[in-house]
Amino acid sequence: MPQLDGSVFDQLHSLAQSSRNQSLAGRFADDPERAARYSAQVGPLYVDYAKHHLDPTILSTLLTLAEQAELPARFADMATGALLNNTEERPVNYPQLRRQGAEGDGNGDIGAMFGTMERLVTAVRTAQWRGPSGKPYRHVVNIGIGGSDFGPRLLCDALPTSATGGDLTSHFVANIDPDCIERVLSELPLDQTLFIVASKSFSTQETQYNAQHAMAALKQLRGTDSVADQFIAVTAKPSAAAALGIPEAQIVAVPDWVGGRFSLWSGFGIAIALSKGMAVFRQVLQGGALVDDHVASTPLKDNIPALLGLLDVWYRNGWDCSSQVVLPYSHRLALLPTYLQQLFMESAGKSVAADGTPLAVASGNVLWGSEGTNGQHSFHQLLHQGSDMIPADFIASVTPPAGGEAGHAALLANCFAQSLVLMEGQDPSALAEKLCDEGLEPEAAMQLARHKAMPGNRPSTTILLENQGPQALGALIALYEYRLLTASFIWGLNPFDQWGVELGKQVGKQLLSAIDSGDLPQNLDSSTRNLMEKMKAGR
Repeated sequence: MPQLDGSVFDQLHSLAQSSRNQSLAGRFADDPERAARYSAQVGPLYVDYAKHHLDPTILSTLLTLAEQAELPARFADMATGALLNNTEERPVNYPQLRRQGAEGDGNGDIGAMFGTMERLVTAVRTAQWRGPSGKPYRHVVNIGIGGSDFGPRLLCDALPTSATGGDLTSHFVANIDPDCIERVLSELPLDQTLFIVASKSFSTQETQYNAQHAMAALKQLRGTDSVADQFIAVTAKPSAAAALGIPEAQIVAVPDWVGGRFSLWSGFGIAIALSKGMAVFRQVLQGGALVDDHVASTPLKDNIPALLGLLDVWYRNGWDCSSQVVLPYSHRLALLPTYLQQLFMESAGKSVAADGTPLAVASGNVLWGSEGTNGQHSFHQLLHQGSDMIPADFIASVTPPAGGEAGHAALLANCFAQSLVLMEGQDPSALAEKLCDEGLEPEAAMQLARHKAMPGNRPSTTILLENQGPQALGALIALYEYRLLTASFIWGLNPFDQWGVELGKQVGKQLLSAIDSGDLPQNLDSSTRNLMEKMKAGR
């Protein structure tokens, strides 16, 4: 994936300068068909990107970028399992995960993985596999961190209760902070609790600590050293799971090319299947496969995930925006911004291209957000009147929950109002005139109007889900994956590795060893040494 010529990105800066003088509201006034022109249905998702600084010239320039980056070829490479993760020498084949999982194809290591997963899920949910007291399992605790946590946690929280019954209540333990595991263990009937140890390497420090802590609690409760019957392992290193005592029949082996932040489509999604049912999990995969089909069969000019990724490049490299906000107007999607933080920032937070050369342009954004309407009462002030333009995503379901029609209508009214006001703003002169009509003197009216005015012209995308069922949620997550990959391929970086997290882990282990031995390294800087001395004094 070589880098594109920097002059191509210079065109984006020039276009952005001229676009600053054109209002988004004016673009709608000039083009009555704008909403229809810049919106599309992708399976269960309706995507409106009309409130962006976009016109035929800008779109043509962005599409040229995509063509020069050979974007369709990169997507085709993904579909065939090409070696796109060059730094780790691993293939990328996530569309195949979704297809085989959705169709129940039992071939190869992917089929074997899903077969083991379904066997275990069926045994637990039908009470063939019971807890040590003979009672059915009612709770499942997923012990994992990063990609082994964010995706399953998001979907277990977002998906509705299964209509067929047999659901397990899901709980998640990620942090190595002992309060995390202790709080979960103290609140559960441990004889009816099944544990998942989810770790690709099966050596992750946090996961190992929490797994051993859970095992110790069960051993004490049961009065035996044999508690592995309450554990499932999900890993690319089955031998390491076996070394912890987990039986082979309870190990879900995952291909080693499955990366953490893309892993909810794999055996790492077993918490979803245990909690909501294997059929529901397969529907999540079906939703992702719908987006795979859209990407594979749709020209770039109509390819919605690609267009959204191009808009990310447009704002990062044309407008110098270094932040983007995701605003799900759905309590059940409250964890989506956290999930997307890892997906986007771990993938695109790079300053070196895939070929090892320094990136010639800025890449990656700070992605953040919160559920609506909560965010309106905390940070929307910054979005509307802050000095930086922050592109926003609004996400909502058009289907209200049973009995919640009134609240849902108010929720979506607020959602639509926020995107409208970000676009239109509030003119100080018109405000001052209104304040004068209300009795203020002209000078005082203009003074107050300056504080109330909002610049507007701030772009946003709105994504409407037909419902919040598994297929729609799978499609939503896959859409964001392809959006992230589009921008990454255009920047020329490898979105599938994460070398930036490794050194901190290594140094953390060295410092832990120093804490345990009481012998601090002589080469420590004075700040770190002082902090560690403070810690020792508090123990």
